[in-house]
Amino acid sequence: AVVSTQSAITAGIVAKSGGTMQKQMQGKECSHAKPIIQAKFVALSGNLYLILCTFHGIQIHNATDQRLLLFHPLPADPSKPGEEVFAQGASSIGNDMVAVGASSGRILIFKKDSGTFSWADTLQGHSNPICDIQYNGKRLFTSDDNGCVLVWSQNGDSWDLLKTFEGAGSPCSTMCVYKDYIVGGYGSGHIRIFNHQEGSLVAEITAHARWINALDVNPSGLMASVSEDTVVNLWDLNEICLQHTFSIPNVQLCGVQFLQGSNDFAVTGYDMKDILIFKENANFKKL
Repeated sequence: AVVSTQSAITAGIVAKSGGTMQKQMQGKECSHAKPIIQAKFVALSGNLYLILCTFHGIQIHNATDQRLLLFHPLPADPSKPGEEVFAQGASSIGNDMVAVGASSGRILIFKKDSGTFSWADTLQGHSNPICDIQYNGKRLFTSDDNGCVLVWSQNGDSWDLLKTFEGAGSPCSTMCVYKDYIVGGYGSGHIRIFNHQEGSLVAEITAHARWINALDVNPSGLMASVSEDTVVNLWDLNEICLQHTFSIPNVQLCGVQFLQGSNDFAVTGYDMKDILIFKENANFKKL
């Protein structure tokens, strides 16, 4: 949960136990509070960190003791007066780095050293705001508001741009990686599957009637997609086919995540207080 007040931004991490809040983390104080765009947990060397992407900049917190380890403000673009800047898209890289996207199209790399974080590098290749960032252990994948997907590879202390999948004007709002596939979910409702090794488009699917907000894939290749059209779709990426589809009426779905590598998964939607858990059976019934 995220709460915006007049004096501060508060990110609340809620574990439901008898209806009580288990932990709350305080964002950086600011004179004009604005919403947090994205909150993401990442694990580095066995430690858990919370990245907050906001209109003010980037925050990294220690999720255990709630300490603020980094605040990196995002400067305004002098060529675009009055346009707000923001951070969006975040991922861990290996055991000691994180990547965070910015509305300028840049990807900022921060390195962990002695318990704190510091800026390490900036990747430039996008011309539009970053939407999502994924890392598969070898390559970094970044998408933007025009639907462009870039593939990066680390070369010593620098990064090389390996491949570019051009966009068609609709944001690539979410991605997931499975084997040689990078899968993008788009604001148009399309899913596109690219082979990032060969640099080719493998499949394009008219998957949803509205904006796709989230994708996730488990180790067996079962992928879930959720959209503002209230629909959950389950796909087999090995065969590239639809396995299950069902609707959660009157809920604009905004998040999905498989649980501990299983076929069970959780979904959530706008203005929902609950996280819905679905267990695998003949019909993936909701708990």
